[in-house]
Amino acid sequence: MQNTKLYLCAASLIVCTGTAFTATAADTTNNLAELPSRPDYHDWTVGAEAGSTGIGGFGSWRFYDHLGVRAGFDYFESSQRNPTIQAISYTTTLRLMSEPLTLDIYPWKKHSFHISAGWLFNQNKLMGIAGDSGTIIIDGQPFPVPSVGTLNLKIEQQVVNPYLSIGGNFLYFDHAHHWAMGGELGVAYTGDPKVSLTRSGGIGSGVIDAAVNHEQNRVQDYANQFKWMPVVKLMVTYSF
Repeated sequence: MQNTKLYLCAASLIVCTGTAFTATAADTTNNLAELPSRPDYHDWTVGAEAGSTGIGGFGSWRFYDHLGVRAGFDYFESSQRNPTIQAISYTTTLRLMSEPLTLDIYPWKKHSFHISAGWLFNQNKLMGIAGDSGTIIIDGQPFPVPSVGTLNLKIEQQVVNPYLSIGGNFLYFDHAHHWAMGGELGVAYTGDPKVSLTRSGGIGSGVIDAAVNHEQNRVQDYANQFKWMPVVKLMVTYSF
């Protein structure tokens, strides 16, 4: 008799548990059914980004399941006192300004991951001024600063750079996949930069002018080492 009661209690417990799971599953199914459906991807995306090329934004159009186009703009400016370039200390201003224009290839229709190839339109520039008082070493030779005047340095990268990158979204903030956080990792080939070193003021001297010309060549050789520009970006996007 006691065993029969135990069996009845166990059976009742199993039935109640099964009923609870069935109700939970039904509720979950109903909740999922209530969520709005979303397309495989959104055609248009705009975003704000920050990274090694500066701070800016972009817009993209995915016009086909596996293809899209994208354009953007990034900018950053910073000044620094007394950095040394080839043994001469300058007061420098660095300006980063670029506009990428790419074709985006999406290997998977339902995924944001893409491979981008195109051009980086580059207006990056470093400007420096040297010369205040005392002695300045130019091309290994000491000169009185009043005789030299002010040294003006300008380094500019090539304007049009081939560009290759990969990117995509890390996470989405909503079920409809409108808001997301993503990133990009790439590289641009900037080639040999254009270096200019001139002086203003001072005295007319063939010896000083020759030293400045040789110093410009030394800076050019130094700058030629940096022909590749890495690109790392973090972005917040809205797609529609």
